[in-house]
This record gives sequence, C-alpha cells and structure tokens, in this order.
Amino acid sequence: GQWCTRVPLICHHTVEWHLPDRCLRQFGQEQCIPLEVPESQRAFHYRDGWQGTHDWPNKLEEFIVIWENQQLQEIVTPTNVGRMGYHDPYMDRYQQTSVRYVTLEGAADGALADGIERIKDLTHGKHELVGEEVSFIRRMTNSLLCCIRARGRDHRRYPPMPAPVPHPVQDEVPHPHHHTRERKTRRFGKDP
Repeated sequence: GQWCTRVPLICHHTVEWHLPDRCLRQFGQEQCIPLEVPESQRAFHYRDGWQGTHDWPNKLEEFIVIWENQQLQEIVTPTNVGRMGYHDPYMDRYQQTSVRYVTLEGAADGALADGIERIKDLTHGKHELVGEEVSFIRRMTNSLLCCIRARGRDHRRYPPMPAPVPHPVQDEVPHPHHHTRERKTRRFGKDP
C-alpha cells in the first residue's frame, strides 16, 4: 500500500523522498535493484524557511501533485519467497557500492565466506574441472587458509609501553649542619 509508494514527504518548507525500492524486503516483496534518484528528487530545504510570507502551495505544487497521485508511484514486485541468493543482482550491486567490512575480523570472515561460495559455485554439479578453474581453486584455497590463520591473530592495538620507573629517591635530603648557639631562656617570676 502506501508504504510502497515512491513519494515526496512534505513538512512545511522541507521535502524528502520516501524510497521504498531500497528496502522492499521489509514489506514482504522481492528486492530489486533500486532506481537512481534523479537530481530533482533529492531532499531539499528552502533556505529562507518561514521568514517572510511565502505561498507554500504554489512553491511545492509539483510535490503535492505527486503526493496526490501516489497510487501511480507504487512499487510492486513479486512476493519475497525464501532467502536472497548470494549472487542475486541486487546483492552483486550492493557489494560493489557498499563498505562491506568494518573490522579486520569481519573482513576475514567475509573473505572466507566469499571464497567458499565461489568454490561451491565453481564445482557445483561438475565432475571435471578445466585447468584454469583448478588454478583458481588453488589460489582461492591458499587465500582462505591465510584468512583462517589471520582470524587467530590478535589485531587489537595496545597502548604504548609505560615509561621506565625512575630510580628510587631518598625521602629525606641531608641538610648542611649549621652551628647554632644555645639560647638561654629566662623565666620571669622565678629564681634561677
């Protein structure tokens, strides 16, 4: 229904586009490669906002017309059945346009999964492999073994080593001896 329409969302002087074709799976539909967003449909904000008097219905007329005809903008794809394949066209595009790994561990895991998937695709249903495929599988298995070894390494950055402890310092510093005279004190009111 309404959540699957590609329409402008209008809030006073700001217009942003609702682009459901980027997340159709959450609406139970098969995910397709999303349409490119034309420059005219990028989010924008009237800089002068509410300052002064503006005729907002006229300024936003083109967006209001699209909103009122939203049934023409509905994205309809087949119902999603099962899992999306690793080499589905959407996934291939997503992998090319997205940062897939944030950590070294994630990159190692992803490389392992990619390699195993490629080997599975290459060998699935085949009884004989061609020379080029065999050399690829050898290179891929070597890479996978390197990834497995890298998984066991500790890649955390540790703080630098602390500075060496200074030699112990004596608590009391010897003072030079001064000769002092003993003072005689007088007590008033008493006989010496």
